[in-house]
Amino acid sequence: MKMKSLCLAMALVGLTSHYASAADGTLYFSGTIVNSTCKLASGNNDGLIEVKMGAVPLSKLKNDTNGTGPEVGVNISVKDCDEGTYYIVLDGASATEAPITNVLALDAGNLTAKKVGIKLTDRNNTPVTLDKPFDPNVDPSITVNADGTGTFNLKAYYYTWDKDNAEAGDGNATARFTIMQE
Repeated sequence: MKMKSLCLAMALVGLTSHYASAADGTLYFSGTIVNSTCKLASGNNDGLIEVKMGAVPLSKLKNDTNGTGPEVGVNISVKDCDEGTYYIVLDGASATEAPITNVLALDAGNLTAKKVGIKLTDRNNTPVTLDKPFDPNVDPSITVNADGTGTFNLKAYYYTWDKDNAEAGDGNATARFTIMQE
């Protein structure tokens, strides 16, 4: 009986030593806890905000001292934001023929107006830069309070830089925007 017990004990020791520690390691978990992201309160589910510029007579642009059409409000509202300062950065193609760089080019097409673009300003009439890296000294900003909401109030104008050669046509333009928290 002793021999059977000894053989059984040896077999168990042999089996358990087979499953002895083969390797040790450490799990390292990495990640970041971030502030909540803002959501657009205006526009559709894809983030598209349509700004209706209306039908502006070419003569209005040609006869205006500054070559601009009527002001159109561009309101970009956010919700569910953390408190803080937020900036908006616009990314759109500048009209290459315009003498200033902050004129948004019209979308290309056979029926597109010529020598006309869209000028964007903030609520204080400071021109909004296009297609430039983020600059807190230049880009429009808002302060979001505890309610988590805010609105960027911009202005848009049709603008011609060449009154003698401007031509009527479609005045559609596209600009992407990014909202950043300071």
